[in-house]
Amino acid sequence: MVLLKWLVCQLVFFTAFSHAFTDYLLKKCAQSGFCHRNRVYAENIAKSHHCYYKVDAESIAHDPLENVLHATIIKTIPRLEGDDIAVQFPFSLSFLQDHSVRFTINEKERMPTNSSGLLISSQRFNETWKYAFDKKFQEEANRTSIPQFHFLKQKQTVNSFWSKISSFLSLSNSTADTFHLRNGDVSVEIFTEPFQLKVYWQNALKLIVNEQNFLNIEHHRTKQENFAHVLPEETTFNMFKDNFLYSKHDSMPLGPESVALDFSFMGSTNVYGIPEHATSLRLMDTSGGKEPYRLFNVDVFEYNIGTSQPMYGSIPFMFSSSSTSIFWVNAADTWVDIKYDTSKNKTMTHWISENGVIDVVMSLGPDIPTIIDKFTDLTGRPFLPPISSIGYHQCRWNYNDEMDVLTVDSQMDAHMIPYDFIWLDLEYTNDKKYFTWKQHSFPNPKRLLSKLKKLGRNLVVLIDPHLKKDYEISDRVINENVAVKDHNGNDYVGHCWPGNSIWIDTISKYGQKIWKSFFERFIDLPADLTNLFIWNDMNEPSIFDGPETTAPKDLIHDNCIEERSVHNIYGLSVHEATYDAIKSIYSPSDKRPFLLTRAFFAGSQRTAATWTGDNVANWDYLKISIPMVLSNNIAGMPFIGADIAGFAEDPTPELIARWYQAGLWYPFFRAHAHIDTKRREPYLFNEPLKSIVRDIIQLRYFLLPTLYTMFHKSSVTGFPIMNPMFIEHPEFAELYHIDNQFYWSNSGLLVKPVTEPGQSETEMVFPPGIFYEFASLHSFINNGTDLIEKNISAPLDKIPLFIEGGHIITMKDKYRRSSMLMKNDPYVIVIAPDTEGRAVGDLYVDDGETFGYQRGEYVETQFVFENNTLKNVRSHIPENLIGIHHNTLRNTNIEKIIIAKNNLQHNITLKDSTKVKKNGEESSLPTRSSYENDNKITILNLSLDITEDWEVIF
Repeated sequence: MVLLKWLVCQLVFFTAFSHAFTDYLLKKCAQSGFCHRNRVYAENIAKSHHCYYKVDAESIAHDPLENVLHATIIKTIPRLEGDDIAVQFPFSLSFLQDHSVRFTINEKERMPTNSSGLLISSQRFNETWKYAFDKKFQEEANRTSIPQFHFLKQKQTVNSFWSKISSFLSLSNSTADTFHLRNGDVSVEIFTEPFQLKVYWQNALKLIVNEQNFLNIEHHRTKQENFAHVLPEETTFNMFKDNFLYSKHDSMPLGPESVALDFSFMGSTNVYGIPEHATSLRLMDTSGGKEPYRLFNVDVFEYNIGTSQPMYGSIPFMFSSSSTSIFWVNAADTWVDIKYDTSKNKTMTHWISENGVIDVVMSLGPDIPTIIDKFTDLTGRPFLPPISSIGYHQCRWNYNDEMDVLTVDSQMDAHMIPYDFIWLDLEYTNDKKYFTWKQHSFPNPKRLLSKLKKLGRNLVVLIDPHLKKDYEISDRVINENVAVKDHNGNDYVGHCWPGNSIWIDTISKYGQKIWKSFFERFIDLPADLTNLFIWNDMNEPSIFDGPETTAPKDLIHDNCIEERSVHNIYGLSVHEATYDAIKSIYSPSDKRPFLLTRAFFAGSQRTAATWTGDNVANWDYLKISIPMVLSNNIAGMPFIGADIAGFAEDPTPELIARWYQAGLWYPFFRAHAHIDTKRREPYLFNEPLKSIVRDIIQLRYFLLPTLYTMFHKSSVTGFPIMNPMFIEHPEFAELYHIDNQFYWSNSGLLVKPVTEPGQSETEMVFPPGIFYEFASLHSFINNGTDLIEKNISAPLDKIPLFIEGGHIITMKDKYRRSSMLMKNDPYVIVIAPDTEGRAVGDLYVDDGETFGYQRGEYVETQFVFENNTLKNVRSHIPENLIGIHHNTLRNTNIEKIIIAKNNLQHNITLKDSTKVKKNGEESSLPTRSSYENDNKITILNLSLDITEDWEVIF
């Protein structure tokens, strides 16, 4: 029933929404030459059953120095007359330290660069991994030794595990060789003819590569040679031209270059990932003529909902509910088809990229968190942001001048609405020239920053990679030869906010150096002013007169690299160069940067937050924001939110309230509005809306200790902050379809925002166990072994929010104007026991603003409640605790302990005194100021400190 209701809701939602974005600007697969060609090829191969790719068994060799298996894949093109054409593709396979499997397929023979006067490299771009993988990753150092592989004919048998499975895997009428490799719990079989890989986890088949024989690499050929180099199943559609109206000028200097391969996820009919798309968390089936998912960074103002169209960012990472993932390490325009086969309990996917090499990392493990852990270990952990940046952000396009900013600042305080960041959009600049200030509006930026700093507040300004022609900054970019070039080698000029613009080439190392120098001059501030941060927008790049609202694919970057090859990592290169610049500038104070980017790729989580882009103030965009934010969270980039309460158009009061209630749980909590909308700072709202929004924002601040602990966990393991229910309870199949209700990390906080107008109640799904309504701590129990649905009251001033039994959360419950002003406040612990009377919860504390935590300057502890005893179990305290405590950690005391009551035998009652054990000594402390009601006991002033070991016996 739970699944059926979800499916009905999804159908109604996606079919009812009227599209806002102009569809005609973006290609459909049938209009994209390489996508259409590979789809046609796959359809024809499925009918013909022909196989054109095989491994030359004689070429297989294990390199003991590199710990890599090398081979050659041969593509054979049959000819009616003369010899068949054979094309060679070098193949390599290796294991990473975490037992993930990486393989690559390149092209051996390409014409030498510049042999035909080309301005771009004729070699396939094979360095996406250098941008996507974490800097600490060194390819050779992270490989482990491949054990001696087994060699056998397909029907031959040997002793060991392989003898047991060889007959099971044997192919009838095949004489192909099979090679076996094992590393830990992961095993790989390589089949030579046709080429195929089978990947096992603990002897269970999890993934098949090229099961459908969709492998296709469009090798190099001239237009004159093309006819002889086309397979019978191929079409020649748009191999050497692009007839799409908005990209017909693409010169396509190297002709067809696409790469494609299929992957079958075994034992699962649920796959997730490949953000960014405005659709359901569980990826849709794209078979039957539907559009594939597209990964291609573009500017999509008021984007369509419920489609597989591309958006601002691309993370080519997908995993299944059977804890298996693939990372397609390619930055070119990419399409992904998905087909669920419930009869065989598998999911078939088809990956198609315009050029580059096939570079794939396959990870397997016991559960989904392990898969996300491996992915973020490879591509880099999400950065630990300043605690201020996980507070509330107030933004609009635009705050007009210094007085406008300071008025917002003072009015937020006057109405007791906390905030940490205020933002300046495009109009703060002088005539849309980045790295400048509009003098009559912001005559003294240092004065403005100093005033904001007094209460711990920060300013963010917009700086984009497009630079207005003919001013000092763009002139230097041109003179230093670090502008992106057109296909003729001239500085490319396109149209964006300033009018005619050029684009900084941050693919270039020297371009990054020049970019940094601009920030060094722009952020020329006293050493104690470190509260100016940067927003990189429009970095897909967005080009108003460009094809599909972005850059022509035949633009040229440094080292003769074509834009076609690196399109999806351009935005990453911009925001990483910006981050590095800010980090360097603030290094004397050791301050952590905060940075927002719109375009992203795998690895962007190392340095930036993001958001879901230019949404609209209506209920459909509120509803879709939740699966969108969840999708990024499970793809390794958790610091994301959506513009509250919609960027474009004016929201209704009800929508504002509900959007703030949802946005409270976004990792990135920002209100933003278009320049043409009415002002909607929270203090402007009429009652009761103003109080509702104020209370929501205050609750965010009360929960900052728990939220910051989640961010720390994510920075160590990649664990999602907004967390799908199926990750916490993978045993329930129905939860794999739910994307409107979620947990906050592993805190036990379970929430379902109201996303429909006119609702005063909603249905929530609960797994077995006890749950406590957050505000009252009133409890109910699901005594069964299955999920239940429960109708929850949800008037406009109430969030459907529960704590799952077995968890402890930490809060600070005093109103302060910003996060900085909370440093001296004590902690509040809320204990929600499970049905056995147990609960645990983590707390992480550092100074919240510097990199001192990397030097061990933090406290990490776990609270454990069982047998009516609360223990503080420290896992880390700083070596110089006294100095660190005074200068950075400030107040580490616990002022209040709240214990949720229930009707179970483990309930405790309030006594006149409470026993406390510290440092081996036991004492009884009076509880005169404590109190209780039907739902909870509140105990005050036990003189507990999180930096000490102690026990409280109730």
